[in-house]
Amino acid sequence: MPNVTLFRSFFLVAKSKSYRKPNISRETLERARAELKGGAAPAESAVVAASSAAAKPKVARPAVQTANRRIPTVEELKEEYKYVVKELRNLLILAGALFLFIIVTALILPPAV
Repeated sequence: MPNVTLFRSFFLVAKSKSYRKPNISRETLERARAELKGGAAPAESAVVAASSAAAKPKVARPAVQTANRRIPTVEELKEEYKYVVKELRNLLILAGALFLFIIVTALILPPAV
């Protein structure tokens, strides 16, 4: 019977972990639930949200304009990052040489007693 207790306790712990509190404020959660149902947000949460918005002014950030940004071509990227291919080749040569050194050393040295 101890296995059944262990089995039950495992599933109780696993179940309790899946029901954690959301990491947003209660007012935001209530407003989201109200909007999901199609209704308006409760008046109390609207007042709290308005007062918190007045306390923390939002910083105006410039919008990212993706339409005006130029996407580089493959040839331009190859030209700009050709040093990466050289460094990867050198890294592969070094890794292969070290791997070969380990194999040769293992074959040459006598086994430890």
